[in-house]
Amino acid sequence: MPQAVTAIVRLAPEWEQPASRAFCSGLEATSRQVPRETVIHTGRNLIFRQRVGGDEVAVKRFPVNGGRRLVYRFRASKAVRSFDHAAHLVAMGIGTPRPLAAVEVRRKGALFASFYCCKFVPTLGEARLLKRADVPGREELLALLGDFVGGLHESGVLHRDLTSGNVLLVPDSARPGGFAFQLVDLNRMRFGPVGVRAGLANLAQLRLQDTGSLLAGYCRARGLGVSRARSYYGFRLELRSVAQAVKERTRPVRRRLGL
Repeated sequence: MPQAVTAIVRLAPEWEQPASRAFCSGLEATSRQVPRETVIHTGRNLIFRQRVGGDEVAVKRFPVNGGRRLVYRFRASKAVRSFDHAAHLVAMGIGTPRPLAAVEVRRKGALFASFYCCKFVPTLGEARLLKRADVPGREELLALLGDFVGGLHESGVLHRDLTSGNVLLVPDSARPGGFAFQLVDLNRMRFGPVGVRAGLANLAQLRLQDTGSLLAGYCRARGLGVSRARSYYGFRLELRSVAQAVKERTRPVRRRLGL
């Protein structure tokens, strides 16, 4: 097998130091022996945390399978897109863990894996907690989440994987409720005007049991009438449920095909 070549494709200015560069250059080897207690998520993509110098860092490894390697000869890797999108959000003042590095591992020019490094952020959990009806203050939290997503869309930000697991609740005493929302899993995003229908379809991706508070918060942020938005939002929720069921049933086949 050809020798792997590791390249640091993006590096934040504050990480321009020997220890950080050495860490990035050794990520492929490090990812093969991650201590269990530092693992945040396992599955198709591995996420783990590690201290590098004075920083607590979260690292996400994106493997590349089969025919997808050809695609990445012409397209930016998921790590590079994650870094660039995060940097854009930070510049806009939108919450996301601060990007630190994007690293690619190639063999004969073909991408085998990429790594996205960002600052590790302690959280109160993810927005998926709001799927539970017994969460204290749930309706107020749903309204705040709707307001947050509406603000994103008004700012021209569309997170194309806006699941409830990709919105973090981060402690922030200066914000209503004592927390702020932050976005993660940023490799699929679009920047530009977000129409009403596209925005409501995006809101439906959260798949939260909405009694009306989420939609009301969203409409308030965008200056929309709730009655105008409700029917299309309900339609998109039903469509999202069907799409999710199909996705779950076809997941094993898609994984085998590297899709």
